[in-house]
Amino acid sequence: MATTQVANGSLFSKLPQRLRNFFIKYPPQIYSAAVRPDPTPASTPTPTPTETPSDSVSSSSSAPSPYTPDRDAGGYKRPGFDPNLPSRLLLYSNPEYPNPFLPRKVHRGKHWRGPKYGLRKQADLVKLAIKYNVEALLPPGPKSTEYKAARQAEKGGLQIKGTGIGQKVKGHKWERTMETRLEDRKKAMLEMPEMIRLWKQRGHGRGWKKWPKR
Repeated sequence: MATTQVANGSLFSKLPQRLRNFFIKYPPQIYSAAVRPDPTPASTPTPTPTETPSDSVSSSSSAPSPYTPDRDAGGYKRPGFDPNLPSRLLLYSNPEYPNPFLPRKVHRGKHWRGPKYGLRKQADLVKLAIKYNVEALLPPGPKSTEYKAARQAEKGGLQIKGTGIGQKVKGHKWERTMETRLEDRKKAMLEMPEMIRLWKQRGHGRGWKKWPKR
């Protein structure tokens, strides 16, 4: 809708000169994020949290444990470059019309050419576009709101190691064994009425082999 309005000129005249010059040089019909292919193709499965023993203990926590179950396991190691990350899939550049917000390889070479708009200029353009509600007409870049939200989810909402996508930390021993201990406590509480009945039936501890002994 906004792309059609800019093309027709109804919205174009209301934009500041800086955005108008940018859209003249890079038309939204070709460069905008609205014409970007689907960033989550069917061949790339969306990661879903797996069920853990803590799900049966606490219904409020649906995310898997951030701790490694092995006591001797090492801490979190930064993974290598992964082009299938959600944030990477958002950054799209048409080979015929290179994205001015992204670097590109020099033709038949191993060198990279920097983006035509640096991060400072990108941030200023994004702020202007958000103010006039036309951010979707800008090319996808590292300063866009959608990209920042994806990166925030990958690193973890609280910016804590172990809360991001695919991250694990070793943690303390009491943290790694917390789920097992909570499961044992739940099992003991569910079996408590039967244990009290047997305790009274056997004469308050006569011949009792389990805890409590007295």
